[in-house]
Amino acid sequence: MTRKNILFLYSRIPSFTNAVRDYVNAFGQHSANQIHYFDTDSGPLEFDLRAFDAIIFNYCFWARRSSFTTKMIACVAAYSGPKIAIFQDEQDTIRWHRQHVVSMGIRAIVTVVDPEVWRAALPADFFRDLIFLRALTGYLPEQNAFSGIVTLPMAERRWWIGYRGRPIPYQYGRLTREKFVIGERMRKICEARHIPNNIFTAEEDRLYDEAWYDLISNSRLMLGTESGTDIFDFEGGLWERVDAWRKLHPQASFEEVEEKFLSGIEKIAANQISPRLFEAIALRTGLLLFEGEYSGVLTPWTHYISLKKDFSNIDEVLAAADDLAGIDAMVERTWRDVVLSGKYSFSAYVKCVDDLIVRMHPGVLGRVALWGLVGWRENANSAATQLPGQRLQTPTTEPLRHFDHIPDPVVIFRINWGALHRAVMRRYESVLYSPLGRKCKAYLQSNALVYAVARKCVRLLTGRW
Repeated sequence: MTRKNILFLYSRIPSFTNAVRDYVNAFGQHSANQIHYFDTDSGPLEFDLRAFDAIIFNYCFWARRSSFTTKMIACVAAYSGPKIAIFQDEQDTIRWHRQHVVSMGIRAIVTVVDPEVWRAALPADFFRDLIFLRALTGYLPEQNAFSGIVTLPMAERRWWIGYRGRPIPYQYGRLTREKFVIGERMRKICEARHIPNNIFTAEEDRLYDEAWYDLISNSRLMLGTESGTDIFDFEGGLWERVDAWRKLHPQASFEEVEEKFLSGIEKIAANQISPRLFEAIALRTGLLLFEGEYSGVLTPWTHYISLKKDFSNIDEVLAAADDLAGIDAMVERTWRDVVLSGKYSFSAYVKCVDDLIVRMHPGVLGRVALWGLVGWRENANSAATQLPGQRLQTPTTEPLRHFDHIPDPVVIFRINWGALHRAVMRRYESVLYSPLGRKCKAYLQSNALVYAVARKCVRLLTGRW
């Protein structure tokens, strides 16, 4: 069966985070179709799209608002095939891009929130014709992502509890605020009780790649909360009002901002399981989480130690954190129910997207993609080496990374002598073998001196006679 050619639009800039990189790579690894990656931060999306059976707009594409040029929007709008938008952080993307969803003619949305959230943001007639696919913010990473990472027995792990969080703007609401609160309070409790921990909540302390996996594999338990927000600013202006007020009141607490600006906004349930929890599960590390739903994937005290949000059961929680046999049993149950079930793998998710494409467009255009080598990597974590004379601002078989240097000069003053030579050659040969060319050659041969000069000139320009 002929595979469909799918154009996958993304941004390489956020690929320094494990979750984004795994998400983007998953389509090339698991799709039944041929995925053509195009990084919209490397160059403009202004080429002919008719070769593709469908276009997928990944969530990191929508986060880069500088990519949305008038030409790009017109180019996408003119494309008649299936257009699938993958969204996350809908509290931002709905506010920024609802007009683009309409003007670009998006026909399907992959979302982590209830589709009814989109009903409030889009025209009724447009919303009625949309296809929605519910998804998670992330899935279980491939096991080869942890090559070189040693998973230690619980008794040999250095930390009881590990965590990384950061301060989040107050406008995101209480659900998002919990990411900061749980880290701050648990770190103080652990320090007071002399419990080994590696908990930090500052931006500069965040970890990526192997450093993040090392923290997980050296911790008995990873602290965590649900991901998402419950504040959606459909009308706009909330961010600006809060920022202006906080400039006048820089010492204001979250509770003050919540009371003044957020209390009157209807809360929307957008709580999700975080990709970081899947990473911990895959590395056989236990979970210590605020009580929550976690997208129905995890059950309290079966798959994680459940901490009440007011910390009223902290003694029970820390006793469980000291029970190595109990943690081991919980880790095995979680591995069985989450990993071995196969329900939360990237391969299962990508198949759902493949099925959606077939639903929207059962046929195959049958166009044959012509591949050319534009560059390579020494290994998965090395920067791309660009082939001389080639451009990386083109669809590629593998996604680019944030550390790749993509030459993109604004102005170039240069004569391409090779191209000039080839152009002269093509013109010369077309004339040489024409009736006019044969007459000219016969005429020149009648005069030995003129013929010799003409031959030298032609040889200088073409290398041939």
